[in-house]
Amino acid sequence: MKLFLIIAFILIVIVAFWYKYKLKNNNLVEAPTEFVLLESKTESTKFIPVLDQKWINELNKKYQNKKFIPYPNEHTDLSEKLCNDVYSKNKYWEKNKTHSIFLNELTKEQRIYFVLINFESQVNNGGVYQFLFNYPELAIIALESMKITKMDNLAKDYEIVLNEYFGTFKTVQDLNAKFQNNKSEWNERWNSFAEGYKELKSTEIIEKYFYEEKFVEEFQSRMNEFVKLNKEKLYKTE
Repeated sequence: MKLFLIIAFILIVIVAFWYKYKLKNNNLVEAPTEFVLLESKTESTKFIPVLDQKWINELNKKYQNKKFIPYPNEHTDLSEKLCNDVYSKNKYWEKNKTHSIFLNELTKEQRIYFVLINFESQVNNGGVYQFLFNYPELAIIALESMKITKMDNLAKDYEIVLNEYFGTFKTVQDLNAKFQNNKSEWNERWNSFAEGYKELKSTEIIEKYFYEEKFVEEFQSRMNEFVKLNKEKLYKTE
């Protein structure tokens, strides 16, 4: 009799866990799949900001031959004009546009720049997990942007994070195809992350060095270099 009660209790526990799991999976929130693309059919030049040439000239002199400090500097001044002011001026959220739609309407170079500015600010505020949670639509293009701006070590470590976040993949093309063919695995993963059931341990690799001044200087210098090489696609002057 005692053995029967033990077996019955175990069965009840198993059924309860199964029911809870099934209920949870039947109520999964649809995972975001509206990703910002490196190549976009809707891109245009209509959101390129216009900067005063005098301001550009003064900026070049302002920090020239000065010892690096994380803030303020050439990078932070540029990002305010090239990214933050564009968001403030256009306010896509008031026009019934999603973040993805808006960024896909920018130039390719603006997308790369905006993504990395968002990555920098989110990681500085709450780590890599916060970036992925707040901006899942930027997750894939962030990897491509790091490679294009020659942030090779960051790209290598971030790709490890994406393999944990999305599941194993070999190429960005494979990853994009994954969301079009079978989204069930991504739905489960996203809900686990969103509800705090799963942590991303691999983010610690990046966070060990991301806040160090040496890396901050390297990251920001790469961003400045990208601006100088692509200024026609990032801003106009008057």
